[in-house]
Amino acid sequence: MVTEQLPTAVPTSLRRVDEAHRRFGAFTDTYLAAMWAGDPLADAFVADFPDVGHGRAMRMLRQACREGIDAVADAPASLRALFAALDDVPAWLDAERIYRDSQYTSRYSRASGIVLGAASLVSGYANSAASRPLELTGRYVENAGARTIEVGSWLLAVNQPGGLDRFSDGFELTLRVRVIHALVRADLARRPDWDGAAWGVPICQAYLAYTLVEFTLIPLRAMRRIGAPYLPHEEDAAYARWRYLGHLLGIDEALLPRDAAEQERLEEIYLLTRPVVDDYCRALVASINRDFLVPEIEGVLPRRLARRAPQVVHALERLFLGDEIADDLAIPHTRLTGVIARTGPLLSAVNHRRDLRATSLPGRTRRGKAYEVEQEQRLRRDWNVQHDLVDASPSGGRPHPARGD
Repeated sequence: MVTEQLPTAVPTSLRRVDEAHRRFGAFTDTYLAAMWAGDPLADAFVADFPDVGHGRAMRMLRQACREGIDAVADAPASLRALFAALDDVPAWLDAERIYRDSQYTSRYSRASGIVLGAASLVSGYANSAASRPLELTGRYVENAGARTIEVGSWLLAVNQPGGLDRFSDGFELTLRVRVIHALVRADLARRPDWDGAAWGVPICQAYLAYTLVEFTLIPLRAMRRIGAPYLPHEEDAAYARWRYLGHLLGIDEALLPRDAAEQERLEEIYLLTRPVVDDYCRALVASINRDFLVPEIEGVLPRRLARRAPQVVHALERLFLGDEIADDLAIPHTRLTGVIARTGPLLSAVNHRRDLRATSLPGRTRRGKAYEVEQEQRLRRDWNVQHDLVDASPSGGRPHPARGD
């Protein structure tokens, strides 16, 4: 896999590669090699779809998740190989500690929902190569709300107590995300409009690994900036959780970050070498802002301030992303950025003192969990979304490789 090869070429869309070599040394070669690596186990399973049948193959995957691979009659060797790796649980996983140390994190569920959109998802749009699969499959600009709900539903499942367990909903959803990636990768690799010389392999290991930064380092940092900081042991549990989720998603061990320091290194080389932002990246941001984040902020603000929702969204994005990326993405400047930046540390101090009162945590967490359920139900109702992931979304409109259209 990544550790067994050195790059023979550098994707032409990357920038500042020489500087990356100076700053990161041998890790730069690992990162560049990952531009040409997919997911051998999941890709091999998807290669069997034409013989097995798309629908039957996905049913086999679900059955293996729910009952074990031995319950799947006539399972292809590729699926058996995938689950042999999955059922070999890494010695470093301590799921019980993760569950124990993150049992109260839902107390900040209102803030974390905003951070998911304005920090985690938007941060990925500053890379025109990494976001290209969304463009070519038409999955975001056409329906920002649906895809955001899909991501949120997956995150809700994997963050539940037991959400990492072998036969949990979180495990199954994660494996389906992995196979969806492989289906998209196979489809794009065959298309003449996929420029491999410029972008590398579709949904390559390098950009797949960066998704862990999007769902761990970036949101943890953003939560601190808006005054909803987690406790140190909760942050450690988040990194441990996403290390295992990265393993389930097929990220090579050479790139799989173990802790905050390794995620920070991955973020730095990703941002340094990222391709230039293009108009599609800006369209993605405009879409999620217009169709999802602004309406959500309008619902949080007092009615008399609802008209300021676009400025609040722009202020949060500039705070989370920094001015360089925000300028690239054409996110407008607003004086509210400074207001929120100054307010965040004060709120952090207040909330940290509250968090140190252990007796306050269970009640706040119960209210947060109730909000999570209500929020998902409301979003599904408002956006008329009943499915969990795109492979189960209704047919019609633009075809998608995950559905076998």
